[in-house]
Amino acid sequence: MSSTNTASDELRESLAEYYQSGGNISVTESAKSLLTKVSEDLRYELLSSITQIGGDTALALAAFRGHTELCVTLLSSLPPADRLELILVHKYTALHRAARWGYTETVSCILNCLTAGQQLQLLFSQDIFGDTALHEAAQGGNTETVRALLENLTHEQQLQLLFTQDIVGNTALHLAAHQGHTETVRSLLHNLRPEQQLYLLSVENYVGKTASQFAANNKQKEIVEMLKDMSGIWILELIIVSCKTSMYLITTS
Repeated sequence: MSSTNTASDELRESLAEYYQSGGNISVTESAKSLLTKVSEDLRYELLSSITQIGGDTALALAAFRGHTELCVTLLSSLPPADRLELILVHKYTALHRAARWGYTETVSCILNCLTAGQQLQLLFSQDIFGDTALHEAAQGGNTETVRALLENLTHEQQLQLLFTQDIVGNTALHLAAHQGHTETVRSLLHNLRPEQQLYLLSVENYVGKTASQFAANNKQKEIVEMLKDMSGIWILELIIVSCKTSMYLITTS
């Protein structure tokens, strides 16, 4: 038996032990060294095909557990073109899982293993419920993770992601507001201009509820009052800007 085949078999055993232990990080050291002994041709096949019940890959489990170093090791062992494919083996991706539980370092490291184009594709990837990783982070109230997901996007890309709706029409803002995550709501609105903030707040899900109304349904009074106050301030700002523009046009005509 060749050394490559031996390493492949040992890697299978190591990953199986990782699954059986429920993601015990202490059993992954052997996997890290074995990856270097397995040919590039076999690495993707092994990492994408060896799954636990439910179809989770080792990468998906590592992200769910917040095992950042292992996520980086697994992704870095593959050519850049294969990394996104491994993440997308399951529609509820490794990025979704890490974002849901607020593993901000894991989220950042997964994204940093990808090219800019791959990062964008992954950020806009939706699971079977239409949720992006931003939806997951917002629902979990993981404010730092929300910032990490948005920070490297252009303003236009941020807008597109913030306005992305799941299968029932909820934006990430809907989910954060519904769960009463005040700071996460502030973070989602932070980089938007007043008119963009008002527009996002006016988006209705498919039962006709805005983020504020969705929060009210869940008795999130603090969120409702905060959004009401913020809306009033933004409307006033828009009126002031409009007045200044009108005065400028009058005085320069």
